[in-house]
Amino acid sequence: MFNILFKILVTPTIISLMGTFIFYCCGAVFIFEDVPSGDRIRLGEDHLLSCVVSGMVNERLTWYKDGQQIQLAEDDDDTRISIAKSELSNGNLSTLVIDNVMQGDAGLYQCVIISSMSGSVLSSSPEAELIILSLPAPEYPLCSELDSAIIAGSIVELTCVSERVYPQVSLQFTRNSETVNTKKMLTETGNLVTLLLTLTAQKDNNGDIYDCHQYSSLESNYQKSCTMKPLNIQYKPEIKIQHTNPVIPGRETILFCQTFANPPVSRYQWISVPQLKAEDIFTDGNGQVLKLLRPSLKQSGTNITCIATNEIGQVSSSIELQVSQTIRNPENNKNPHESTNNKNPHESTNNQMTEMSNNGIGLSLDVVIIIAAGVVIIVVLVVLVPVYHYCLCRNNNTTTIDSLGKEVTQPEVYYEAREGVILRHTIQDRSLPRVPTTEVYGHWRHSTASQVPNDLESHSYTYIDTEND
Repeated sequence: MFNILFKILVTPTIISLMGTFIFYCCGAVFIFEDVPSGDRIRLGEDHLLSCVVSGMVNERLTWYKDGQQIQLAEDDDDTRISIAKSELSNGNLSTLVIDNVMQGDAGLYQCVIISSMSGSVLSSSPEAELIILSLPAPEYPLCSELDSAIIAGSIVELTCVSERVYPQVSLQFTRNSETVNTKKMLTETGNLVTLLLTLTAQKDNNGDIYDCHQYSSLESNYQKSCTMKPLNIQYKPEIKIQHTNPVIPGRETILFCQTFANPPVSRYQWISVPQLKAEDIFTDGNGQVLKLLRPSLKQSGTNITCIATNEIGQVSSSIELQVSQTIRNPENNKNPHESTNNKNPHESTNNQMTEMSNNGIGLSLDVVIIIAAGVVIIVVLVVLVPVYHYCLCRNNNTTTIDSLGKEVTQPEVYYEAREGVILRHTIQDRSLPRVPTTEVYGHWRHSTASQVPNDLESHSYTYIDTEND
């Protein structure tokens, strides 16, 4: 019964005292009139934490961080962290001064009352969290160093590491400047955060460049990145034999072993079944080209294989040699029932030119074009130029002889006027003077001639003769 009454009466009292931060110890009552409060501070700024306690007599007021007492530096030159104390009317004031806040100053702070006799903690204020807002150090982010050679098909892990700060940074991978979607979140290890990207190396990834970009919500324009060296994906050769099909008997033919490989192919080898004679074939220095010097109909059906080898592996490709007098459309060989309407006109033209070459007309397309251009030029010089010259020259002015025997230029359109006197045995128009020693009066005569240009389809000449009556 006593225990029940004690819980009912005493427990609310204790809770009430704790709510007002009132503590009783060894006959003394400590009241926290002011307690430190948490805050968010930018890196490099100054900050103060203070508390006021009443009821202290000989006790000491100090500060704890993350459960450990803050030890002030004995070196007078290092005064970045200090504690200032003073007495107020309502109690003792203690102020924790932090200059030039650093990343390590983040944590939980308490104002603590310590017994001056035993050094034990008598009471403490609630914890106040100090959060340091900062960007990662300048050296971040850090991209992983890849192996110099990665075999196709192997698993590759790409990592991007940054500093653990508040607010937390975001990291993003890009491949060849395009965003790579990563579902995994950042993992925290100590003071670092890591973004991991796992991929299966493919030959198509050879030469890809990965970047890691770092962002922070603390500054909207903040971005930093690091770049990994290009992926060196090594793979076996990809091989294909380039050749003409079918081969013309007696005409030298080249078979080219085309390969794509990383590292490059170190050795080429040709195998034929049945075996071709040594005097009928020739290979270049590295063996990539095989020449059939004198192919014959007997060699038709020979299986020829090219083998390419590099440090990763060896691959081969084979063809069946076809020797024929006539070159046929390969598409017709595949499907003899295919409609001729579906034929490619370019392929038909090529086949016709090939057949012309087989019949002894050894003219290439370039030669035909040159000959056609020459014919056009000759037609222009022989036909069009004289016609143009004739049309141009026939419009020129002509030269004639005047009545005095002088050479004059006759224009396209000209007028010629002649005036003179004619004698008539008439007495009309006596206004004109008489001809001397006669009874005949003179008659004036005026004539005009005009001619139009002679380049018209019909020539025209007009003569007007007027005289007085």
